[in-house]
Amino acid sequence: MDIRLPQQEESELAVGKGFEVELGRFWFNKETNKWVRWHERYLVVYSRSLATRAIHGQQQRINKAQNALEKLAKKPGDDREQLIYKVENILKRHRVKDFFSTTITEQTQIETRYIGRGRPSKNSQLEQVKKIHLQLHIEQLDHAIKEAETLAGWRLYVTNASADQLSLPQAVMYYRDEWLLEPGFHRFKRGSLPALPIYFKNQDRISGLIFLLNIALRVFTVMEFVVRQALQKTGAFLSGIYDGNPKRKTQRPSAEQILKAFCNITLYFLPDFTICVTPLNDLQCTILSLMQMPESLYLLDSKLCKT
Repeated sequence: MDIRLPQQEESELAVGKGFEVELGRFWFNKETNKWVRWHERYLVVYSRSLATRAIHGQQQRINKAQNALEKLAKKPGDDREQLIYKVENILKRHRVKDFFSTTITEQTQIETRYIGRGRPSKNSQLEQVKKIHLQLHIEQLDHAIKEAETLAGWRLYVTNASADQLSLPQAVMYYRDEWLLEPGFHRFKRGSLPALPIYFKNQDRISGLIFLLNIALRVFTVMEFVVRQALQKTGAFLSGIYDGNPKRKTQRPSAEQILKAFCNITLYFLPDFTICVTPLNDLQCTILSLMQMPESLYLLDSKLCKT
């Protein structure tokens, strides 16, 4: 069956297709000496966009490996073990071991030459030298490549929810919108909330730093959730948050992009002891509205602000 997202129109191409298989499961509980039975649904889902990306990436890896192998075949050297190691390293590095068949052949050549240096004379002695020439033969396995392209884009999900509780399209939609833990780790490692390196030696200070970073991460997560949910409900898009491409739109802005939109706000302390803040632009007002926060947060008391 075709799988469509809620915001898709009937004229739009389905994001994928899939089918499901319902299976029963049994488990023997040794403590109670009873069998436990439950049902599982195997959801087999095909994503068109995932298949396109996978096939494109696979072809890029194949091309890079082919170029590296052809370059190696021009100068294979005379050490068979070293050549085998280089070939395996190329196939492993590009993850294309199943897509290539390589063969190494040897050609032995006997050469006769004079012993010693300088111009030979009639009394110079001769010796026979055996030289080994290696040849690397490369062949792409088209059937393996075609099989990988056929399987690209397919994923298997398992659930114990019944079809009445969770249909196949709903399962795909919930999986696409699931909360991911990895972005938080990325922010702690090399992102906007780096936990390393830690310069503190006192254990209490280290714990306090991690505690504050966790609070900041929660704020980032809530900001993203609220803004994305508001955009999805209204079907609107947010533009003006990408550097160099102000017309680019998105329904999934990151917390970093949201905060960066407020970087140009400046608070001025004037010589007459009054203060003034730069006015909000349209993008900033839109973000505050999506976050359900009033614009008055950035407005100062008129008695304190000199215009």
